[in-house]
Amino acid sequence: MSWNVRIFNEPILSFGGENQSYDIREGIQDFGPVDAGSSRAKLSVRIGIVGTPKTISAFKQWMKTCEEGIAGHDPQNPNLHPAFPGLDPAVGFRCSFTIDPTWESFVTEADIISAATKSGSVLALASLFHKHISALFDVSSAKPDVVICLPNDVVRKTVKPRFDDEGNEDLAPDDSDKGVDFHDYLKGLCLQSRTVFQLIWPRTYSEGAKGVQDPATRAWNLFGALFYKAGGIPWKLMKTPGGHRTCYVGISFSIRPEGGTFHSCLTQVFNDRGEGTILRGGLALKSEEDHEYHLSADSSEQLLSNALCSYASANSETFPDRVVIHKSSGYDEGELRGFNAAAEKHAVRFRDFLALRDSRLRLFRTGAYPPLRGTHLIMDDQNSILYTRGSVPFYRKYPGPYVPRSLHIRYFQSDSAQSELAEEILALTKLNWNKTQFDSFYPITLGGSKRIGEIYQWCPDAPADPISYSFFM
Repeated sequence: MSWNVRIFNEPILSFGGENQSYDIREGIQDFGPVDAGSSRAKLSVRIGIVGTPKTISAFKQWMKTCEEGIAGHDPQNPNLHPAFPGLDPAVGFRCSFTIDPTWESFVTEADIISAATKSGSVLALASLFHKHISALFDVSSAKPDVVICLPNDVVRKTVKPRFDDEGNEDLAPDDSDKGVDFHDYLKGLCLQSRTVFQLIWPRTYSEGAKGVQDPATRAWNLFGALFYKAGGIPWKLMKTPGGHRTCYVGISFSIRPEGGTFHSCLTQVFNDRGEGTILRGGLALKSEEDHEYHLSADSSEQLLSNALCSYASANSETFPDRVVIHKSSGYDEGELRGFNAAAEKHAVRFRDFLALRDSRLRLFRTGAYPPLRGTHLIMDDQNSILYTRGSVPFYRKYPGPYVPRSLHIRYFQSDSAQSELAEEILALTKLNWNKTQFDSFYPITLGGSKRIGEIYQWCPDAPADPISYSFFM
């Protein structure tokens, strides 16, 4: 048996002035974010803060350190651990990050202890912080762009948070917490009040904290996320295969107790700027044939039609030339019929329908390090695997804590070549605005969709209309 193996170069991203770099932090530092120097540039980020007097004071002190810039952690490997340039509007993100006293809301220790000792303490604590977060948007005449939520260690010990950077990707098998997650439940509450926040635990801004990234990397990740949540575009993809206007759609399923246990579909729509819209689809049922979840033909058509209209509304009423769907399960005949009908309706010529999931297949590479990120193995016309995580020559090491998995790509219908589609998936892993190190496992389409599903299951009254992805990250 002969298998086709190829290693892709690291995908190139676009930054300010249409300048290019494959390293996110280098691109931001040298050229600024996408709209730098243009009329669309994001020039300021107004930050609200909710926390105890102690956590707010400690965070503001750490922010002063960030303003001045932070040296790189490892002078021997500046590519993996570059310095943070500071918060002067002339460097880095080319905007100011401002905290005003009127955008501060203090949670008392007594209120936290009271909520933490109740039955259902996780929900009580989330409700307590949500009340303070939403108040900053409701009361302030000049509203903040994003609120930083700063729970103390009493909250941390009560809710036992998952400490991972990208939706549970970095956790070892069987380490995920199946209970109510404080972060996800709080996100669900804030969806109802349309408030954007960033949750930060004390270890992010504490001196000498163990088990965390170096200070410069923490600053890069935090302020990159704040910049995006405030409406800025830090970086974007380069041209897609053939230069087509492309709508990227991620579809996954989440369990919701609606008249019993059903699986409802969640869709995420992105363009090349990384601007995402969240749509909710119809109910899906588990097939007795392949034991995977599928939508009906009508639901599939309606879902993709809504996604394409959402794309058009964000792009001067111009529909895409091409649609790419990344789905967490396979496609049956009804789904393919529905998706194609929607594409026909809106004159979308090029269509690529793929299913992505973890693969049990591992490759071995000579030497001590895992396979290179970008390693792609084509097994047949319908299957390939891709290493989206792995050894990175630019970093001169493998930057992850666990043995990397491969991603199984199943090609159900495609106009593009398998190698082009796999390379595009690799590029889409770099649209995770919660981190600036390019080693996410899933592309943003599916990785984001999975996180959205986790949040929606705790959302008491989820909005039915389209909503920005910034509310979920």
